[in-house]
Amino acid sequence: MPQCPEEKAEKKKKMTDVDTAAEGMPMPSPAVYENSAAKAEDNKSSAYLLLLFGVVGMIVMILGIAGVLPLKLSGTSQYMTYGIMSTLFLLFIVMGMVSMKSYRIFAKRAESEHSLRSTMEKWCRSNFVSEELDNELFIQENGSVSEEAMQAVREAWESTPEEEMYFKRVSLMKEKIQKQFLNLDEGFLEHFVDEFYGEIFEK
Repeated sequence: MPQCPEEKAEKKKKMTDVDTAAEGMPMPSPAVYENSAAKAEDNKSSAYLLLLFGVVGMIVMILGIAGVLPLKLSGTSQYMTYGIMSTLFLLFIVMGMVSMKSYRIFAKRAESEHSLRSTMEKWCRSNFVSEELDNELFIQENGSVSEEAMQAVREAWESTPEEEMYFKRVSLMKEKIQKQFLNLDEGFLEHFVDEFYGEIFEK
């Protein structure tokens, strides 16, 4: 029975994952980092917008009910319109208040993350040197090598693909950072190392 495109794509993805694992390459981390500062700004913008619509809408409804605005509604339609619209604008106000509360939470979290990130960057700049990290990786993988074989092993090591070296370096950096800074969020650590990698190895 022919496979549909979705089944083929899923099968190809599984085969790629298996090949990657078989080659000894680390699988991508499922952790996703969500920037607290960006989330704080998103919630702040949403809060202001919702509160603006809600408050202005409620003012219009109050003026309409009071007869100040020339809105010609009669009978049941008048009560239904004012009732539904007032409920909607009140909902906007409530949602705006919730978004404002979330903004304050994420803003505090962003301050904490910024302070932690600054401390981590200072420590990494003092303790991470590209040559030293690569030498440590070389020793971990090759151990003690005889002088006769050292040259061949070193040449083979230096010819390692850049992508493979990236994963090895990142893994070592994460290991060292986790020993120094306990209980780090995996997504935050992944994002930090990925950004800081260039400062160490791509100068």
